[in-house]
Amino acid sequence: MARIDRPAHVLRMVHRPMALADVDETLALLPAQVSTDAAERAAIAAQWADLMQLAPAVQSGLMEDLARPLGQRILGWGVSLLLSPAQAQALQLHAEPQAFLARRVYADLRAGRLQLMDDREVGRCNAAGELVCLVLHFTLPHIDMADPQVHKIVACAQESFRVHHTGFHWQAIYLENCAAFHDVHRESGFAPRRFANEAALEGLPDPQRPVFMGLTRDEARRRLPGTTLRNCFECEPPRFRFSAQQRKLLWLALFDDADAAAMPALGVSVHGLKKLWRGIYERVETVEPGFFGDDAGDDLGDGEARRGPEKRRQVLAYVRQRMEELRPWNPAA
Repeated sequence: MARIDRPAHVLRMVHRPMALADVDETLALLPAQVSTDAAERAAIAAQWADLMQLAPAVQSGLMEDLARPLGQRILGWGVSLLLSPAQAQALQLHAEPQAFLARRVYADLRAGRLQLMDDREVGRCNAAGELVCLVLHFTLPHIDMADPQVHKIVACAQESFRVHHTGFHWQAIYLENCAAFHDVHRESGFAPRRFANEAALEGLPDPQRPVFMGLTRDEARRRLPGTTLRNCFECEPPRFRFSAQQRKLLWLALFDDADAAAMPALGVSVHGLKKLWRGIYERVETVEPGFFGDDAGDDLGDGEARRGPEKRRQVLAYVRQRMEELRPWNPAA
């Protein structure tokens, strides 16, 4: 039997959504193909206070090692945008776009030339099956695939991608990233695409040379489930149709179910948070009366200490398997 040596540093990898407090640490990972200019990087960093308010049209996840000191934990960062058909067409994503998409998108967002969709607009595109995802960038501090610890970071990144992208009714998912990550994205399920100005990119080193990859819904349906990307195209309409605030609470609770962590992000008091949970439980019981079994009842009354945590556990276990419940869904009348 082959001997397995204990590494000098044991990773404690987790993934979670990016927070505003992470901006300085994540921007240090901004890929070279997005910006090599210090002034432009500073401008992108300044954008994130506004971009953080644009969920769900902005999806940003990070991977961190809890065994490292604070301020040195983030080992991976990815950013995706949810686009309407018109926005995808303007960027020529379904054909051969010009390279350096991410650099152009950040500039268009700063200048107001690109206005991302709100929750209701995302819901309309989602229900119509017209949502297009553009992964602006994904990066690690280094990408030496001979390093077993890099494998662990990439595995964590795959799970982060699944959680952030499953449950949407995608028309297509595209990605621009540097060529150094080409093999990682290929193994995730992305297929190579071409830029219109492909010839102009020849000679650039891999960390600076962008590549364009993607997968459409029609292409995904011709594949068996298996890769991370292919599995993101599995989607059904949500059963419970939670409100936007309820969906946000459930999303936050997937990563930290402590009430103290959710209240500031939601802008509610303890009473307001209890009201949100009560609304979630009532909605579930209205749609599916037998969902909680013997634990049904007033969880916020005398039985709160017993019933509340159990109901929360059951709801969170369900939405982890059915991520469409956390996505906007507004069918046409």
